[in-house]
Amino acid sequence: MHRDVNAVSNLVTFTPLGRTASAHPNETLLDVARRANAPLGASCGGVGICARCRVRVVSGSENLSPPTSIESRIGAARGFAADERMACQAVVRGDCAITTTYW
Repeated sequence: MHRDVNAVSNLVTFTPLGRTASAHPNETLLDVARRANAPLGASCGGVGICARCRVRVVSGSENLSPPTSIESRIGAARGFAADERMACQAVVRGDCAITTTYW
């Protein structure tokens, strides 16, 4: 199957909400969640200090940007599992699916 490199799908699926939304270039998971009306916490406004936007990546982790230094530091301090990310720090670069404990 040939994928047109100019066509941007970058679909984010919010499980188990059953919602899917396309990510715009350089958009974080938190940005996409807000546009899709998928409730995600972010009391810091998405600057990477509260970790309330913690999500579990169900699939497509390779389609997210690598963890930032802020995310790595906070994730280590809070005991994030290998499949957990901060939605405000993870830039969408392809299709993925995420969930969180409060959905």
